[in-house]
Amino acid sequence: MDINQILQQLDELFARHQIEQVEHFLLEKIENAKALGDTGSLITLLNELIGHYREMGEGEKSIICCRQVLELMEAAGLKGTVAYATTLLNVANACRAAGLLRESMIYYQEVRSIYEKALEPADFRYASLYNNMSLLFQEMGDFESACDCLERALSIASRYENARIEVAVTYTNLAASQLKLGRSQEAIDNLQKAFSIFEMDEEKDYHYSGALSAMGEAQYMAGNLEESARYYKLALLEIERNMGRNKAYEITLQNLNAVTKRLQDLPAAGKRFKNGMELCQAFYEEFGVPMSKEKFPQYEHMIAVGLVGEGSECFGFDDEVSRDHDFGPGFCMWLTDQVYDEIGEQLQEAYEKLPSTYMGITRFTTAKAQKRVGVFRIGDFYENLIGLRDVPTTQNQWLFLEDYRLATAVNGKVFKDDLGEFTRIRQGILKYYPEEVRLRKIARQAALMAQSGQYNYSRMFGRGEKVTAVIALSEFMKHTMAMVYLLNRTYAPFYKWMHRGMQKLPILPEIGDILNALVDFPSGDERIPQTIEIIVALIIAEMKKQGLTSGEDNYLDHHTDQILGRIPQKEVSNESFKDALINELVALEWEAFDKVENEGGRADCQDDWNTFSIMRKSQYMTWNVDMLKSYISDFHRANDRGWNLITEKYGRMMESTAPSRYEQIKASLPPISDVKKEIIEEIVKIQVDWMEEFAARYSKAAGNARSIHTSEDNLYNTSYETYLRGELSTYSDETLDLYGRFIAQLCRENKNLAEMTMRNTALLYGYSSLEDLESKL
Repeated sequence: MDINQILQQLDELFARHQIEQVEHFLLEKIENAKALGDTGSLITLLNELIGHYREMGEGEKSIICCRQVLELMEAAGLKGTVAYATTLLNVANACRAAGLLRESMIYYQEVRSIYEKALEPADFRYASLYNNMSLLFQEMGDFESACDCLERALSIASRYENARIEVAVTYTNLAASQLKLGRSQEAIDNLQKAFSIFEMDEEKDYHYSGALSAMGEAQYMAGNLEESARYYKLALLEIERNMGRNKAYEITLQNLNAVTKRLQDLPAAGKRFKNGMELCQAFYEEFGVPMSKEKFPQYEHMIAVGLVGEGSECFGFDDEVSRDHDFGPGFCMWLTDQVYDEIGEQLQEAYEKLPSTYMGITRFTTAKAQKRVGVFRIGDFYENLIGLRDVPTTQNQWLFLEDYRLATAVNGKVFKDDLGEFTRIRQGILKYYPEEVRLRKIARQAALMAQSGQYNYSRMFGRGEKVTAVIALSEFMKHTMAMVYLLNRTYAPFYKWMHRGMQKLPILPEIGDILNALVDFPSGDERIPQTIEIIVALIIAEMKKQGLTSGEDNYLDHHTDQILGRIPQKEVSNESFKDALINELVALEWEAFDKVENEGGRADCQDDWNTFSIMRKSQYMTWNVDMLKSYISDFHRANDRGWNLITEKYGRMMESTAPSRYEQIKASLPPISDVKKEIIEEIVKIQVDWMEEFAARYSKAAGNARSIHTSEDNLYNTSYETYLRGELSTYSDETLDLYGRFIAQLCRENKNLAEMTMRNTALLYGYSSLEDLESKL
């Protein structure tokens, strides 16, 4: 019996939240183990079943399994071993959950006795023992002993880097005991630490519900009834998602009902705030204003105050779901560099002494979120949001800024700015993109809407590529929303708020409702392409109203030249649509390249924009427009999911240049299918042959480039072949398909891509020709 495979299948049931299937699954596998006489697997499976019954509140069933597994281990001669102690710990936990407290204590003591003989004092298994013993002491009402156990557990678990969740659980249990002792502030502090750990993961550990329940109790004890109810509701969602409506769910629901009743009995006035912005402004007026007047009277007129930046409350989108993290009373204080140098640190200290709870809301900040409130230099604040310390001044700066970054710089509200410096920058950004930049962005979104919705969706679905078709539809919706914001001259927020924000737009808000209908259609429904065309027609009609295009063509990509033609001629003459795409792609690559972290520190080439841009432009000047659009989309999709394509490229190159390092990181790289690998190798072979031909004709120019073959790789040298293989591996299936067709076309035309690229390099460096470069080297 392959017990590891069985445990993996069990984990998958939990991951899919199919709790109702767990008991049947385990009982079936237990019978199989008995039939095979596989004692080791039987012990493991019984332990899993004990834990399941315990979590489901089925005490009698769990105790029956406890007796079975202990008898089995004793018969196998395992009594007194560490493995026996591990099972004994599970049995002790089951007895505690079933209300057999005396038996539970006896088993815990026996576990400790075995550990003391077999383990080092700092062994991690002690942390688990102390954690579980603390729960027994809690059941017995001995909360001092519970705290003692938990502090011992923390002292051990905190030494282990991989014990992050165990540390969070320990903080939660410690807080629960401290609450019973009336040490509520210590409890809240420890729960904040637990939250900061749990919330590092997108998929929360099921113990997270315990922390939420404990915070519900803490807020209740502090008199913050609305906050208490909110945390109990969040706990119920987590419990049901992970374990169904078990005993813990029932207890938490009882607690929520008690809090709700008390809330209903309160006077109506003063119970609620409308939104986070109102909460924060009231907090500033009640506590921030007096603090500034009393402690910094000479600087009061130099401090700008408000709430701007990341966070749903800055957009006015906060609700119960979004308020479960990085939400609460707080505000920003913005200072010029001179004022910050004089009082910045003291002002931050004073800010941190303000109450953390206001109107029943306590601010909790997760570890993943950067500082959103407090004291900032004005330049630092804007640089953190948009990458610039002042208003963008060049077309390139405007062109390559993401809409959502600019949206975070102009959202929210400024409560006070006597000096006016913060507001000067804010107003400069609020003026919106220069018109020529807006037109370029509209042309790009038009092309991408056509590519994803009008072309690729039906094509992919027709080929049976249903997953790719859904991705294409999703891309179409995203680019449609971006287009609507551009037509409204409004910065689009981060993607998760784009659709909701459309409700407030004066132009084409109805497209938001049409998108709702689009996602409700069943997969493959014939109304989907029809609805795509309806949306496109609305977009084209609005573009005509704004004088951006004309004609009756309903294919959006055919309108891009007209849109770009509205840019004043002096702009167009210097830069074609293809040139604009090349510049955008090179800028996206440079931004990603700048973020690559090297073990030996920052590489020199990461500060050499001139060389980088020439090398990349030389390559992209050979590409066609469809290839450029597709690879730009690859970068935007990667950015949307927080992935760096350049980091991936260098990671894949390590398979040849640094094999031992590659073994450490390969699991983090996206998988590549065997078919895609075969296609990449065919392309690499063709291009290596071209490079060999080029080197034979232009030996000096080739001598200044990379070595050609992977066999020449080492830690300090990456060959052309390895670099190419790494780059092709980052292409999406669509981009690789376009690139493969491009290579095939060059083969038919008997052209050499290496020579074409190097010819562009020579021209960009100022030589009259490739032959001129060769003669002067």
